[in-house]
Formats: sequence, C-alpha cells, structure tokens
Amino acid sequence: MISTKHISIISILLLASCIDRINFDINLPYDLPIAIDGHITNLPGPYQVTISRSFDTQSTEYLRTPVSAKQIILMDDLGNHEELTEVKAGLYETSATGMKGRIGGVYKIRIELFDDRIYESLPDTILTPGTVDTLYHDFNLKLDQAGVEQYGFDLKANSTGNTGSETRYMWNMTATFKSITHPEKYDPDKPQGCYPIPEEFGKCNLVPLCTGLRNTAPRNSRIPIFKDVGPCECCTCWYKLTNNAPILSDALLAAKANYNALLIYRIPLDQWMFMFKVHTEVTQSTLTLNSFRFFKSITEQKNAIGSLFQPITGKIPNTFIQIAGTATPINGIFYAAGVDSKSMYITRDDVPKQSLIPEVNFNIRGNGWFSCLELFPDATMTKPAFWVD
Repeated sequence: MISTKHISIISILLLASCIDRINFDINLPYDLPIAIDGHITNLPGPYQVTISRSFDTQSTEYLRTPVSAKQIILMDDLGNHEELTEVKAGLYETSATGMKGRIGGVYKIRIELFDDRIYESLPDTILTPGTVDTLYHDFNLKLDQAGVEQYGFDLKANSTGNTGSETRYMWNMTATFKSITHPEKYDPDKPQGCYPIPEEFGKCNLVPLCTGLRNTAPRNSRIPIFKDVGPCECCTCWYKLTNNAPILSDALLAAKANYNALLIYRIPLDQWMFMFKVHTEVTQSTLTLNSFRFFKSITEQKNAIGSLFQPITGKIPNTFIQIAGTATPINGIFYAAGVDSKSMYITRDDVPKQSLIPEVNFNIRGNGWFSCLELFPDATMTKPAFWVD
C-alpha cells in the first residue's frame, strides 16, 4: 500500500510533461498519427528528436507508443547535414562531435518513415538569446489544487530579452531530486512477493532481486536467510519534475527588454523531493514567430479544455511538409532557439523550520518498501553529471 502523499506527488508528475516534449491528445478511433518533437539550440548537443504515435484520449492506455523511422537527417542553411542515431525506440540523437547550433543558423529535419512517407520541418532560425539574470525562490503556504494547505517554494526569475517585434520568449523549468527507498525490507507477516531466483527454479527471493540480497534458506521456508551478493541497484534514484506547459511572453505586443519576478513554477514541500535537495534549472528560449505561434496554440488548447486539436479553440499550426508517400497528417514541431539558462539548488536548509519537512516513515509498510524505479515515472539510477551530493 502506498501512502496518500506518495499518490499525490505521483499525480503531480504524471500531469507534468517534459519541457521539450509535447503531449498530443487527439480523438481518432484508429491509425493515430505520428507526433514529432525536437529542437536545436546554440547550446552544445547532442540534440534530440522523438517520434511517437499519438494516443486516443478515450483509450485506457496513457503512454504513447514510440515509433522508429528509416532515417532522420538534420540540415542547415550552409549545406551541412547529419543523420541522427536511434538511441532507444523512438528517440534519436546527434553525435557528441556532430553539428552544433549557431546563432543565425537556419535548421530543419527530414524524416523518412518505413512506409516511404517523407516529411520535412519548416526551416527555423536560432535567434540571439536573452539572459536569465537571477533565479530565486519564495517559501510560503498556499492552497493546492485540492484546496489543501501546502508549503512550497515559488521559483521565480529575472531575465533580460531583446526588443523587437519578431522576438518572443519561452521559459521552462526542470527540477531534479534524489530519493532513497528500501526494497530490501521484509515483513514475514506481509511478504511483498515471490521474486523467483533464476538460478534456483521454484524458489522465491521474497525481496526484489535488485536489492543485492539472495534468500539462501531452504525451498518453501517462510523464514528467509538473506546473503549480500552485491550492491542494491534499486535503492537510490534521481527524478525529474517539469512544468506541464511553457511560460510564454506576450503574444500580440512586442517583446519587452526585461521580465522581473517571473513566476516559473511552484515546488511543493514533499517528503520525497526534499529527502535531500532539489536542483532547479530554468531555460529562456528566444523563438521565431512561427515557433511561438505553435507553442501559443498548444498552451491555449491545454488551458482551455485540457485536450488538443479541438475546433472550439482553433487549429494547431502545421510545421511539417510532406514531400513523398501517401498523404497522411503528422503532428509536432522541430524548432530552433537561442537559449540561456540558470540553475540553483533548493535545500532543506532553505526551509525556515525543519519540522515543516515531511519525513518518510520507513517502519510503516508501503512507505518506500519498493524499488526506487517504481516511485516516480522516468526514474534513473544514473547520477546526473551536474549533481553534487
């Protein structure tokens, strides 16, 4: 059994989409269209492109299905090109020594699917980036979406842009945190499961194999005898929390030179997120007008009814041109952006009273007696390069 707080934070994460990922919710009974999501910036790569099949909002399956392509090529206005490599199903990357985005450069991708359909994205330009000058937070008490009082940090930024009628900005946030679970805990009165030991047919380990513990007791014994055969591979994980919709500058007026006290995101004071600390990174992307219009329409759709491609709120701009194969729509965007970013840690010491920080009671079954990979979506046991313990 998982605690209420655990369920609450999982709900937050499920509603949050990656800052460079677009969720396409469409109501089609069959042959759901392909969704493309990718970008290139002035920052070092590798740059990524994801391909998936959009999901039906009436379907019981939440996750979209990755789609592989025959070939994806990144091209610029100088004649340079690079074929992307599929690093896992539906996820393509440039190489570490491949093409680098440059300010003023014009970029597009060419996608060839296995059914011989070929698409090209509309060319997009990397504009001169603005600057994220300062990043700070305010600790306070507010009502959450359920109307319950919740302590948290309002993450805010001061940034500088470039004036001009064709300049628009988009801000996004990624919060990374570390948590530890204890899948090695065993309650003889409430065993977690069998967890068969591959090398010993018909024998249960009683705790997940990834704990590094092996049950050496005789077969069918209710009292395990655990032997430490290696390190726990599912006790410590890192997780990412992102804003579920980008923050956009004014849509109709010329962009301002300065944006002060811009509210980026509210980070809840949750026991899992603040088991240690939270690393926050805010990016400011300078967009062309065409890219801005795309994200503006996405945001309006999400804010209006929570589901995309509804006639009542307008049509999502088409950013791909089909140049071969049976005519079939494709959704998404590949865009170029001038990007600046700033990061900071929010630690337990930033909480005025330590007693306000919820703690995980590992003595109660259900409060972390499972693999850390099961705690939140997109968990990783790989320590991020920027993380400092």
